[in-house]
Amino acid sequence: MRGLIQQILREEAEVKEMGIDIGKIKASQPKNYLVKSLKKKEKASKLKEESKKDVQKINKLYAQIVDGLTNLKWEDIELHEWQNFFYVVFPKKLEKKMEEVRDLYGNLLGAQYFVGLKEETKVAQLYEDFTKFVEPIYIYLYLDYPRNRTHFPKGLPKSFLGYNIGVKIYRKLLNTVKFIQSEENATSDVQEVYRKLMKMPDVNTIVYKDQTVLIEDGIPKNQVIEIVSDSIYERYLNKPSMKKLVLNRSIIVNTKLLRIVGETRLLNMMYEYYYSAKEGKKVPFETLGYENAIRPKKEEPENDDDDYESELFNKRFG
Repeated sequence: MRGLIQQILREEAEVKEMGIDIGKIKASQPKNYLVKSLKKKEKASKLKEESKKDVQKINKLYAQIVDGLTNLKWEDIELHEWQNFFYVVFPKKLEKKMEEVRDLYGNLLGAQYFVGLKEETKVAQLYEDFTKFVEPIYIYLYLDYPRNRTHFPKGLPKSFLGYNIGVKIYRKLLNTVKFIQSEENATSDVQEVYRKLMKMPDVNTIVYKDQTVLIEDGIPKNQVIEIVSDSIYERYLNKPSMKKLVLNRSIIVNTKLLRIVGETRLLNMMYEYYYSAKEGKKVPFETLGYENAIRPKKEEPENDDDDYESELFNKRFG
């Protein structure tokens, strides 16, 4: 307080030296001119100190968030179904840190103080993404029934790019529905996700020239054979003019999957379905597709009121 009084007195002395009548200035001000000036300066000083502390907290929290996203395991991601869509939820501890950063950065916006903030652009993006996507649970994907073809229409918010989060979400989805397929016109981002999943030792793959089928490892053998069988059948059904599939050329399966199905059985499927698929007597994957997938494909969810997404999934799935 003493320092502030001395500063104000110095400023008044400087004004006098400039030939300005300080009395007239004071006369135009409220009677408690000095008190109000002191309070204003005190408030500004206090806000600055609080902002400095907020900056330090954000720097620490953001580093922890980056570490959390980098080391996030696919098993830690939750997929919550609601109205035929899968909504992505991150671990509570991680979301809590994001929420704290959002609130603290909101304080800095109010104070317009960003001195010492190490990742200002990225923190600002996280502030926006948490508010628009994480808090209202609006990172989502869906499947087409019965083929389990995947759709991630909006992708990921910018804050989550660069951490393989998309790969982890798809791996969680595969574990949930047992098999998934890419579309023929899949985006380059989705194709890259599938390529990374194919390299995982616990994922089995069927690769055609323009499509990939991924199968969860460890499911019953009869289910694996059915998925492979229906995949080949569908290939011939949808492309009646195509030539017979040739192993390791027009159809490639990974070593583990070939061992599970058996090479002889696989070759027989490729031969027999070339003829039987022309009759079109069955719907591929009808008994295998994820039962809660969209039938038929519906419009993407709208992030509007809609009872605020049913009051945020009845207050977080309760």
